[in-house]
Amino acid sequence: MGDGATTSRRRRLGAWYTPDDVVDGLLALTLDPLLAERRAAGPEAVAALRVLDPSCGDGAFLVAAGERIRRALVALGVPEDDARRIAFGACVVGVDVDPDAVDACRRRFVAAGAEDPDDRIVAADALLAADEDWSALLGRWGATDGVDAVVGNPPFLNPLADDTSASPARRTALRARFGDAARGHVNPASLFLLLADRLAARRGSVVTLVQPLSLLAAHGARTTRSTVLAHRSLSTLWVADERVFDAAVDVCAPVLTAGPAEVRTRLAVGRDVRVVGSAPAPSPADDSWSGLLATIRGVPDVPLRTDGVLGDLCEATADFRDQYYGLAGHVVDAEHGDGTTPRLLTAGLVDPAHERWGTTTTRLHKATWTHPRIDLGGLPDDLRRWAGRRLVPKVVVASQTRVLEAIVDADGSCLPSVPLVTLTPHDSGADAASLWLIAAALTSPPVTMEAARRHQGAALSSDALKLGARDVAALPLPADHGPWIEAAEAFRAASTADEPETRRPQLLACGRSMCAAYGVGDDEALLAWWADRLPSRPD
Repeated sequence: MGDGATTSRRRRLGAWYTPDDVVDGLLALTLDPLLAERRAAGPEAVAALRVLDPSCGDGAFLVAAGERIRRALVALGVPEDDARRIAFGACVVGVDVDPDAVDACRRRFVAAGAEDPDDRIVAADALLAADEDWSALLGRWGATDGVDAVVGNPPFLNPLADDTSASPARRTALRARFGDAARGHVNPASLFLLLADRLAARRGSVVTLVQPLSLLAAHGARTTRSTVLAHRSLSTLWVADERVFDAAVDVCAPVLTAGPAEVRTRLAVGRDVRVVGSAPAPSPADDSWSGLLATIRGVPDVPLRTDGVLGDLCEATADFRDQYYGLAGHVVDAEHGDGTTPRLLTAGLVDPAHERWGTTTTRLHKATWTHPRIDLGGLPDDLRRWAGRRLVPKVVVASQTRVLEAIVDADGSCLPSVPLVTLTPHDSGADAASLWLIAAALTSPPVTMEAARRHQGAALSSDALKLGARDVAALPLPADHGPWIEAAEAFRAASTADEPETRRPQLLACGRSMCAAYGVGDDEALLAWWADRLPSRPD
């Protein structure tokens, strides 16, 4: 099969194999502590270990685990041949949905010295295998009470792509098996964590599975996160911090241990899986694990004085595919318009306190536009009503950005395109001053810091912020209104500046006043971090 066909098949299966150095580093975090404990109890305790990979691919994790077990047995005086037979016998077992991968794994087992691995490497759909099927397999491997460790790199499948999304029947079956965790556009990789949590039932068991970085913050993975922490601790989190697969996805691996709750989570990064520090361990009640990634990324952690949330002042709304695709065929490119052809804003046309419409091009519906507008006269009734709700004074916030980027549309003359978030004051009679206050808070260093600590990891780029409407509405408001009003004036001045050289000092003044409004005493580090992330694009 040619390289192109192989890549296409891998993409459909989500099969991106793990480099050996990453495998070794993750096993050092996961399996080595178990082996140390078992070595102290003697060779029989080591031989009783059961390590499972429920999506074993070509066997990278299992072969490396078997070698570790073999070396431990030899160190305890077990003859080499016996140690190899035991280690690559029932100690390491695997399942994969792809028969070709199962064959490749079996060949690697034979090359490692295993005898007849067919009964330990089996072709099956691990996620949909019934409980009785798993009981039969575990019984065959001498693990009726569950396994000691589940390790591996489960499939990464885009639930929105036509060639990798689950069929309706499969989605129904997954919901029946995993409940709320399988609802919506969930990446099946997170469901493997739930499966692993069920199968690693022995005392002191451990689970580590490579996951897309979005596991840390995605709303669709929240049930998975809370479920696995119900009786496990996130003892270590590894973040790749670089691309380690052919797949264009940032990855991490949680190390989840059974036993007493951990107070702190170790943080490891890079292909060499080096430990770089620790952070407070998350609990089942936490909305996300983004704070751990934020610590790795050097996001400041400064206490804030707050008074309510943005949702107290305004309604935050986000539009979806119906609006995005509904506008196709109604976009015109015109520098000048009237009340029937409002400007259309995309995320790329929104910078902090600066609308870039007409000064740069933007891509929309597979075309490039310089002056995109919407012809309201041609819209169907439902979209015309939608446009009416959006063509009001508002604040517009861009997503997938390194800082929160907001502009004020004081006269309600533009339409937002997906994925922009729109904020409109609850009080329809509120004056324009409220819009500048909302925008100043959104664009501030404290709120960007808070957003990063809550949501980093959800965006396509691991260093960007992706917030939905409810996330924006939940961001905190400042406690001190005096500096907040000063910040709003600076934000307004930045919005009317003609040149970046004039705009940036006003943004920095806004940021400093907002730090005061949130009670940040020593604001230099927070300001510097935020200022370094501000976009520096020319007008």
